[in-house]
Amino acid sequence: MSAPETVIKLVARPQVREVYKNGPEEVNLGDRSVFTHQVLRDGEPVGFDGGVCTVVRKEDDGSYYILCTVSMMLDEGTISFQTFVQEVFPPPPFYAAITGGTGAFAGARGEMHIDPASPDTHFYTIYLGADEG
Repeated sequence: MSAPETVIKLVARPQVREVYKNGPEEVNLGDRSVFTHQVLRDGEPVGFDGGVCTVVRKEDDGSYYILCTVSMMLDEGTISFQTFVQEVFPPPPFYAAITGGTGAFAGARGEMHIDPASPDTHFYTIYLGADEG
């Protein structure tokens, strides 16, 4: 029998975002957005995250898809996650796959719900699954 799922609720506050263009069009394959957020739990700072989202597909209708890879540094260790989503504005809530971690999160697996509620507040709900062993 596996252990119950662990749920961690965090708030992320964007700090810096830089966009790097890979061509002359408004959206180009390879365009990147590099960012970092302060991460809070119960209103107290507990770490930060940082990541890169890269445009990996463009459609004829102008829509496009991004691949995002992010790591989060918390007091207890790191959590890494990634997602592949269609970029839309404003962004709706979405899920990312947890791909690993260190420290208390070594071998982490599960998923993370990301709710970009406003430009200055994102809600993270991390669902860490137990190893099936």
